[in-house]
Amino acid sequence: MLDMQQLNRRRALGLITTALLAPACGGAPADSAASPPPRPSPSLGKASEVISVNEPRPGELHLVFDIKDTPELHTPLPDDDRIASYRSRIAARLHGDVSPRELLRRQRAVMESIGSERARGDAENAAMLLEGRAGTLGPATALESLLFLEQAGRWPMIEHPSEFGAFILRGKERIRVYFSSFESVGGKIRGEVNERVLADEKAGFEVLAHLHNHTFMFDRVPGDRMWTTPETVNDVGGALAPSTTDVQFYRSIREMIGLQGAWVTNGLDTARFAASDFDRLNAAG
Repeated sequence: MLDMQQLNRRRALGLITTALLAPACGGAPADSAASPPPRPSPSLGKASEVISVNEPRPGELHLVFDIKDTPELHTPLPDDDRIASYRSRIAARLHGDVSPRELLRRQRAVMESIGSERARGDAENAAMLLEGRAGTLGPATALESLLFLEQAGRWPMIEHPSEFGAFILRGKERIRVYFSSFESVGGKIRGEVNERVLADEKAGFEVLAHLHNHTFMFDRVPGDRMWTTPETVNDVGGALAPSTTDVQFYRSIREMIGLQGAWVTNGLDTARFAASDFDRLNAAG
């Protein structure tokens, strides 16, 4: 028979063995695969080139970005403090509603009240987007948000509204962006940029879309830098329907370059149009 001292030693040994085995028995199998590391957040990276243009306007800048084509670029950007802050500030100015449909209804009413031929065309374009007859609405993708933030990094978008345009190309597992930034509301299409896009298309790139932003515009007065007239004082912008001037541009570029679509963003949401929509939308005559 075991005396008490031997029994206690065996019990202690059993407890030690159990403690040593517990992690292996209760934890994950030793050969289980480790969790994959989180994917890096999408980024434009540094511009690969600056395109020089003839007689640039003050603040005008044309950049080229070459980015690896990943699924993350084409889905909404993960939580970003800059976008969240911008949304909150816009919502405060608009008393809460920044939905793309409400912005379209607001601008449609302004254009209908003006009553000119061009304004009626702009109002009808808004109606077509609202009613699903042309284009679709959705959250801004990471690529669209990053380009908007690139512009916002140059000028504060609420205090100093400004616009950018960008040709979005895809090829060779890359996204190539020709980004044109302007200090003003509205910009100028440059032949130097168009020539580069055309050359890339001939080299096998798809011209997915032309993207530009419709900026929000507050505290407007007639004759200001936002081209405000007495009729547009209450137009806060940010609506995603293309203007008749936009559509005229899309049609002309489609004839020159194989433009597959057009995207209009306000930094929060985006309207996307196929090339076939250009013929349904109203264009400046």
